[in-house]
Amino acid sequence: MTYKTWYIHLGISNCLVALCIVGIIPACFSISALYTHSKNIIMKSIHITVIAIVILFIAACTPKMASQQAATVNAEATDKRGNLILLGKSTRERLEQPPFNDWFTNNYAAYTIDSNTANQIKPLLNNKQFLLFMGTWCGDSRREVPRMYKLLDYCQVTPSQVQLVTLSNSDTAYKQSPGHEERGLNIRRVPTLLIFENQHEVGRVVESPVSTLEKDILAIVTGQPYEHRYKNGTSAKPVNIADSIRLQQPARQ
Repeated sequence: MTYKTWYIHLGISNCLVALCIVGIIPACFSISALYTHSKNIIMKSIHITVIAIVILFIAACTPKMASQQAATVNAEATDKRGNLILLGKSTRERLEQPPFNDWFTNNYAAYTIDSNTANQIKPLLNNKQFLLFMGTWCGDSRREVPRMYKLLDYCQVTPSQVQLVTLSNSDTAYKQSPGHEERGLNIRRVPTLLIFENQHEVGRVVESPVSTLEKDILAIVTGQPYEHRYKNGTSAKPVNIADSIRLQQPARQ
């Protein structure tokens, strides 16, 4: 082989190597880019699938949650004597319907407001919240709760300021609510009307007034010395309204 021939072969070889390199490198880059692109597509698909599952789960559960929450208001039950009772968070409007309206309407109408004292109370109740525990099976509740509502009506207390909670009289859940709103509030007798200002209890009327309903509430909201009729026998220390979530087993009376 002459020098010239060898030189030509070498040039051809170099060209072939160069062509191979030029072809392989872009191919490698193409494969890498394709892998990255495919990976991104797969990850996006996974994310979309997960989001879709979460949305479907929430959509499936929301109606059940809503129906359960709705069912906790004005829940009804039959006690051991066969009487219809209310349990848990309830409304004043339900008390005005059968069978509870028999005692609610009559006792509401029969009560005469002490307007002189009530007029002193009225401007002091604008910033107050009321938590009223009662038993629709309880004679004291049937007598006092309509009177309490009539006084609050006279003082123009709005429905949003009052939360009514009805308690059970069963042996296993005596004076308890299904939602246990009574926990931490030392509810031992019903009715019990708790009065709150800035989420702190300022006083309570337990079972029945010491003097009159108007005078008892006036003493509470004006900061006068006041003790409900069971203060000494059963301590009912004022508590923070947020403490209602704490666990405390109420004693049976």
